[in-house]
This record gives sequence, structure tokens and C-alpha cells, in this order.
Amino acid sequence: MAVKVESKLKYTFSGHETFQCRQFWLKKGFDYVTKGKSFNAEDAVVELGVGKNMVNSIRFWMRAFDLITSGDVPTEFAIKLLSDDGFDPYLEDEASLWLLHYQLVKKAFASTYYFVFNELRKEKIEFTKCM
Repeated sequence: MAVKVESKLKYTFSGHETFQCRQFWLKKGFDYVTKGKSFNAEDAVVELGVGKNMVNSIRFWMRAFDLITSGDVPTEFAIKLLSDDGFDPYLEDEASLWLLHYQLVKKAFASTYYFVFNELRKEKIEFTKCM
């Protein structure tokens, strides 16, 4: 008897509008949602000071790094890290960047990172010297 295991992951390969995450986007996006504002608001472009596609990209990266929920509410992790009195609001500590990368891989919202660091790395990779 074969047992079929259903994957709980929803794969996402788009949504970042081809923009990589920029240095201050996470703090800017966090401050924006903690004011109770929506990324879908008409004035989001003006408030965030970026283009429309970049607004979508900021939202994507905030979700990918587990800083907001699917309803655009800041997570407990985001509050502890990015609040003005948080651990590292401007992400100046290298350890904060490592923690964000861990969240990116663990959350699996950005599926490419999840696959590369979790699924493709299950076997030990060995390098040999070629002559």
C-alpha cells in the first residue's frame, strides 16, 4: 500500500518584481505597516518613496523574511528586531543579516532559496582537485 504525502508548501517563484531586497526596504516596510498602512493603498508609492513595482517587491521580501504575515501584520520576530527599541532596527549587525537569511530559508516563502539550501544540499558535496 502506497502512502501519498501531500506537501504543505506553496511554491512561490515570483512576486519580487525582479528586484533584490535593498538595504533599507525592510525597516521602511516595517515602519509602514506598524503605522497601520496597507501596501495596496493608493498613496503607498508616495509614502514609501519608491515605484509601484518596488512597493510590491518590499511586501514580497517582508513576507519572505518572515517580517509580516499574509495579512501584512508585523510578526513577533519583526517587532523584536526592527522596532525603534528593537535588537537591530537598521540591520547594522552582521548577526541580524544571518538571522534574516535563516528566516528566508526556513520560511520557504521564496521557494528558490528553500530548495537550494534545504533540498539540494541533502547530500554531502565533495570537491576534488582537477589537474
